[in-house]
Amino acid sequence: MPTTIQLDVLQPVSCDGCGLCCEGNGSPVVLYASRPEWQSQHPFRPTGLPAELIREIDEHFGGLSRGQESSERCLWFDAAARLCRHYEWRPQVCRDYELGGVACLAARRACLAIQT
Repeated sequence: MPTTIQLDVLQPVSCDGCGLCCEGNGSPVVLYASRPEWQSQHPFRPTGLPAELIREIDEHFGGLSRGQESSERCLWFDAAARLCRHYEWRPQVCRDYELGGVACLAARRACLAIQT
């Protein structure tokens, strides 16, 4: 007779090796994309964002707005390393995503359900 084991989602102590919040939620960095009406003052882009990152975003999103981008994973998410390639420049929504918060634990539960 098979034994059923209930696995609990443990309170995470670190984001290292996870990245679930970077998958399936679109790409918040699209907020940093250039727009003709924002030439002098960009309302979302952090001061000092390197030009090469702006080019990467503009080339990838080509005029899309938030919600129109692919929801597969964030442009800056490195799936192999399971971390953000430009963590220091991440958007505010990423900074506000709470380790061990409701959304974090829900993503971990959903991942666990898929794996079992």
